[in-house]
Amino acid sequence: MMSRYEEPAYSVIQTGTGYEIRRYEPYLVAETTVFGDFDSTGNVAFRRLAGFIFGRNSGSVKMNMTVPVTRQAARPGAYRYRFVMEREYSEGDLPRPVDDSVQILRVPAGVFAVTQYRGNSREALFRATEADLLSALARDGVVVRRTAISAVYNGPFTPPMLRRNEVLIPIVWEDREAA
Repeated sequence: MMSRYEEPAYSVIQTGTGYEIRRYEPYLVAETTVFGDFDSTGNVAFRRLAGFIFGRNSGSVKMNMTVPVTRQAARPGAYRYRFVMEREYSEGDLPRPVDDSVQILRVPAGVFAVTQYRGNSREALFRATEADLLSALARDGVVVRRTAISAVYNGPFTPPMLRRNEVLIPIVWEDREAA
């Protein structure tokens, strides 16, 4: 099912059993870090980032929601959350956050192993899906670069069985098409 929200541009470069390898183009994000555990930090992060895109910025500009909202461990006891910025914005014309806890960053192009799952975005389901993906990558000889990222595509009012969530793991990938 296609989302009605803009997503970062990517291409699928290979599929494995239960996952795909995606090459993402660079994109801009609004980012904030929240202290706490995996399941308790989301509301604070969402309020900060939604505030930015809904007008709490240097130009009082209201922007559209995009997907996914991502979460990744920043350090012990802290999680980094990101909202993807619309492609129409460049670093030069994107309004600046007025909240010092929100930063604008360019995410460089990268290659990720990705698997989808349905249900809630709680830590237990994310960790189980992450473990399955890590096992598949180890089996297939794919080298992991960094820690897993939780990507959530639906709001809390979407029934859990209809929610699209993903685990993204940055990997080491050479262009195998040339081989």
